[in-house]
Amino acid sequence: MKNGQIKTIFFDAADTLFYIREGLGNTYAGVARKHGADDPDSDQIKKAFSKAFGSAPPLAFGDATGEERKGLEKDYWKAIVENVYNEVGMFEGFETHFDELFEVFRSEAWALFSESDETLSALKDAGFKLGIISNFDSRVYDVMKELSIDKYFDFFIISSEAGHAKPETEIFRIALDKAGAAPFECLHVGDNLNNDFHSPRALGIKALLLDREGENESIGRGQTIKNLYEIHKHL
Repeated sequence: MKNGQIKTIFFDAADTLFYIREGLGNTYAGVARKHGADDPDSDQIKKAFSKAFGSAPPLAFGDATGEERKGLEKDYWKAIVENVYNEVGMFEGFETHFDELFEVFRSEAWALFSESDETLSALKDAGFKLGIISNFDSRVYDVMKELSIDKYFDFFIISSEAGHAKPETEIFRIALDKAGAAPFECLHVGDNLNNDFHSPRALGIKALLLDREGENESIGRGQTIKNLYEIHKHL
């Protein structure tokens, strides 16, 4: 790989570097079943989650610190999961179920995409500075440590700490400041069209949309990649 104009590469986290091993619906249903839910339907859960998450406010608590932020993060997700089960069917053991579900998504729920480790290692060895820009909470540190990829990153910008969430451009400004880099020296890689492609490009950051299923090829040739191995073609 050549280290030319691009010196810093930002990555989204979930669904870019790693994914939910059993799928969101199956993971939710599995934990709920353990706590007395009556045969929850994973497809219904997935649909209800999309609705609940889509109507939720940004996961951003910039004024909070330490344990206060962690409490706000958990409350944020509890409200979303409550909305899910209010739609698909609430059950008596919800409270203890949620405590377990929250911890499952701190560790074992996630799996690395097959090329993530090799790609990150090669980029690091080639001298690129690597950073995370993610609409995630503080559990991301535990997730990435569990997956053994935290070692590759020079910094993490997560929405719950930054006080701004993608697609707000301000979270990218914070990342640029943290990296000590100009926009033209940076590349952002992620899987969401608005959050990870249009938003960074609005600041002059080069962006590659990770489009594993080929759903967004219409945005332009050379601006999407099917997997992380293809990043090297654009450096």
